Amino acid sequence: MAAAYGIHLGNSSGCLAVYANGAASILANDAGDRVTPAVVALNGTEWEIGLPAKSGQPSAKSIIKHNKRLMNCKFTEEDLSYVESSSSCRIQNEEKLVYEFETSETKQYSNPDAIATKIYAKLFTIASHSQSEGDLKLVLAAPLHWSVSSRDRLVKCAELAGFDVLQIISEPAAAILAYNIEDTQEDVNVLVYRLGGSTCDASIVQVSEGFMSVQKNVFRTDLGGQCLTKDLADYIAQEFKQKWKLDPHESRRAMSKLLHHADNCKHVLSTLNSAHVFIESLLDGVDWSQNISRARFENIISSKISSYLEPVKNVIESFDGKITKIVLCGGSMKIPKLQSAVASLLPEAEVMSGINPDEVIAAGCAKQAGMILELPELNLCDMNTDVEFLGSDIYMKYLDQTVQLFKEGAAPYTQTIQNIDANEDVKDISFTLHEDPNSEQFAKETFNVESLNKPFKLKATLQDANILLQVE
Repeated sequence: MAAAYGIHLGNSSGCLAVYANGAASILANDAGDRVTPAVVALNGTEWEIGLPAKSGQPSAKSIIKHNKRLMNCKFTEEDLSYVESSSSCRIQNEEKLVYEFETSETKQYSNPDAIATKIYAKLFTIASHSQSEGDLKLVLAAPLHWSVSSRDRLVKCAELAGFDVLQIISEPAAAILAYNIEDTQEDVNVLVYRLGGSTCDASIVQVSEGFMSVQKNVFRTDLGGQCLTKDLADYIAQEFKQKWKLDPHESRRAMSKLLHHADNCKHVLSTLNSAHVFIESLLDGVDWSQNISRARFENIISSKISSYLEPVKNVIESFDGKITKIVLCGGSMKIPKLQSAVASLLPEAEVMSGINPDEVIAAGCAKQAGMILELPELNLCDMNTDVEFLGSDIYMKYLDQTVQLFKEGAAPYTQTIQNIDANEDVKDISFTLHEDPNSEQFAKETFNVESLNKPFKLKATLQDANILLQVE
């Protein structure tokens, strides 16, 4: 019996969910945590993944963080610089991108795909412990702006780790699935705001009859939870300096410790009103112990709130329709101050709650995996083309009908639905795609529709280099 799983692997952490008995639930790792740090380290000659890689003595390890940024085939010099500055392994980017892990005992080489595979393998082990037998079927989530080739890299890494990947969907779509918004009877516009460790994006998604269409999207690489972690670490460093006349900023080791404890403190304050910070031998053998209240933390980050609202304001101002629901996801959106700030921009919209923000996308992926396994009759077809979809209209012809699927300028991953009517005795229908009603076809696919009720629905999803057709 196959089990349905969903994974969201971000720049900072990964989350694994399973779909069973009609609901998605999060699986904890071997440390009891529901989220696993997306950190890989070489400690001596041993590889560490997750919490062991993140904790301990960073100076004794060769560490890579934010690997997902370099899984994007279109990564920038800014991405490369960011990953290199936050990691302690060397990165070579000549003919191919190579990580150089060096410790006192050995030197090893790796690459972004191999590191992603190690993280997926860690999650595969967790999933295996929850499943006594059968295949582990998986749905993955990828950023909306990623190309098909970038998404394919994620799929291959997950498959090398042992999963059977059913599908890869966009992060906003997964977030909407997690809250069952696609089952809403009336048409709704949903704001999906994801704020992760080092990136964020805001999307407006139109949901109509169970189908989703991305209307607006803003993606930023300069905003993430790490900015808030640094502000908190700087505050603790200043308190330490005032008492002991020692400056942790002068020691890379001390600041590494501070950032680790500040990150833990930030997550605690997302759910509790106070957190205790104890750092053994922070600097020159001096320990540090301090209580930090949520009110103090909110005061520390207050100057940053407006910058985190900019992406949301941009998509809202560029959209004409009424937004009735808000979905918040990403680990940094657990912070109550940020949640209330985003909600205040759309006071009449319903803020979806009930799922931890850093678990939302994984839960949506698991639900999608469950639906695919429950509906084996779903007919999927991936029509590969080299057409630049945003540059021209796209038309579809079938039987004696011609319909416009997408208009010029449509956003990537826009979806449309067509009701296809045909005589009961029709067994096969061929669909052809054209840039113009009178132009030659650039793709053709034939579906067997004999077992389908007439009329049936055809859903088309616009991708970077593909059109995905589904009939049911």
